[in-house]
Amino acid sequence: MENLVFLCLGTTKISGDSIGPKVGDRLKEMNIGAYVYGDTRRQVTSINVEDYVAMLKKRHSGDRIIAVDSALGKSADIGKIKITDAGVKPGGAFNKTRERVGDMGILAVVGDSEKDRLDQLRNSSSALVDELVEKVVGYALTYADDMRFL
Repeated sequence: MENLVFLCLGTTKISGDSIGPKVGDRLKEMNIGAYVYGDTRRQVTSINVEDYVAMLKKRHSGDRIIAVDSALGKSADIGKIKITDAGVKPGGAFNKTRERVGDMGILAVVGDSEKDRLDQLRNSSSALVDELVEKVVGYALTYADDMRFL
């Protein structure tokens, strides 16, 4: 049976981008029986994401990788969770040219992509971020439970 791996992307230096590391903390606290990379102590950021991707290809070939990240979207989508079946593109809010990461993605929409993107990430309220962290953790736990029965 394949293992479940969560790659939690982001940095606590920017409020709206802190969802990944905070989700990583919560998943580790809950001891969900999956590999978790990225938390508030060891963040997976634009500086080191390529190293993590290389490590995942070596160490977790054949495992199910779920990437968790913050996202910007339509104003009506702020506060929603988006699930993708193609992973996530780190730095996508800033049109970075990195390859997609993960078999699946869980994206938490923290701001409006039509406005100043960095400003939207910097000024995301901590209440919104905390609410989205809990929603993402709920999805992650449901997925982890589903994986146990495959």
